[in-house]
Amino acid sequence: MDAMLAALGATVLAFGLLWGVQYFWPRPRIVREHERGLRYRKGRLLGEVGPGRYWLRPRIDELQVVDTRRRQVVVAGQEVLTSDRVPIKVSLICEYTIADVRKALAETEDFQAALYGRIQLALREVIAERGLDDTLAERGAIGAAVREAVSESAARYGVELHEVQVRDFMMAAGLRSAYSDVVLARQQGLAALEKARGESAAVRNLANTAALMERNPGILQLRLLQAVETSSGNRFVISLDPERSRPTGDRGDADD
Repeated sequence: MDAMLAALGATVLAFGLLWGVQYFWPRPRIVREHERGLRYRKGRLLGEVGPGRYWLRPRIDELQVVDTRRRQVVVAGQEVLTSDRVPIKVSLICEYTIADVRKALAETEDFQAALYGRIQLALREVIAERGLDDTLAERGAIGAAVREAVSESAARYGVELHEVQVRDFMMAAGLRSAYSDVVLARQQGLAALEKARGESAAVRNLANTAALMERNPGILQLRLLQAVETSSGNRFVISLDPERSRPTGDRGDADD
């Protein structure tokens, strides 16, 4: 009987020691080079920690770790209105890093959701200031404007926003077809305008040439000699005497 009680006591003691080790014995936690963390003890923030190994007591110490490498977030297509009231869907790609771990983890409930929402609002504001033509033509300017509008808010979330780029523009099928027709008509109009300008310039050149030859008849003869010099296999009969080129009636009148 005593042996059984002794064995039972030893078993209880072993379980007690095992439970005590699991409950109180510190456990290691490694923070990698690209990570930063916040250390808590009994719910109180002790401070920020960098790369290294830390011993944490279960149920007493807590270490909240975040990856500080460059991240990329895709803002799905948002339907927004341009300044000329045309609905269009725009999607973005944003790159950012965690610049202040305390602000990102301790002072903001969900910095990723907060940043995502602020980018959506900034995109609506930027597109609302531009017409459809400017929106489609200024992809880089739109991304830069969104980044500028969000940077201050992102800093409050402990985030540094590096780059914002327009990923896609999307329009309804009917609107896309109508816009294509408008662009085609515009290009055809520009082509017709350039053709008319070219024809007008050619007519002006001909008129200037005719006026020049009328004032200087010898230019025509020189031009004819140039044509003869550059041609081959053709026969030309040229009168170089200006008197022979006059009509017979005119010469008879002169003799009289």
